[in-house]
Amino acid sequence: MTGKTHVAIGTAASLLVTQPSTLKELFICLGVAIVGSVISDIDVSTSESHQTLDWILGLILAVSVLLAFAESRWSLGIFSAILNDSSYSRIFFGTVIFLGICIFGKEQPHRSFLHSILGLALLSMAVYILSPLLVPYFAVAMASHIAIDMLNHKRVKLFYPLPGGIRLGLCSADGIVNAWLFKIGSLVVIIEMVQLIGRMELAFFS
Repeated sequence: MTGKTHVAIGTAASLLVTQPSTLKELFICLGVAIVGSVISDIDVSTSESHQTLDWILGLILAVSVLLAFAESRWSLGIFSAILNDSSYSRIFFGTVIFLGICIFGKEQPHRSFLHSILGLALLSMAVYILSPLLVPYFAVAMASHIAIDMLNHKRVKLFYPLPGGIRLGLCSADGIVNAWLFKIGSLVVIIEMVQLIGRMELAFFS
């Protein structure tokens, strides 16, 4: 599936599962879910790999800037919430471990380690060390990436390092199913955000 489809489905899945109830939780959910939804594809090994990696890194940078802007503009308490659930040393070691796992995964064949249960578990563990608050948003988004990649014709080594892989062969990576998944995911994200804002306004005026 294409990157924008993974982002749409990953954020939609994270919103549906975690059901953020405040603006702070919404921004944390969106930021972390976007990263979780694309991180698996840093192992792309085609001729477009550099473009894909640049796109992912650019997206992560954009998310960081967005969260920093939201924090400074509305004083949501995003970073204090993460720190209250963690510490500077945990954030440092969690980040180092996360990057180390990503560096290892980047050198593995596409749709192997970073598309496996093992990869999901190890990266979620690194995020847990960084801040337990972020784990549900990240894990759901990354799991959604792995799940929808199994829909097409290329094998996903879900049980890496075991040989073989899973493919349902229902669609191509950038065909009509991909297009509809993007539309459905985007619609769910919009609906969930509108509902959250509606609930917040109702609570404010009640």
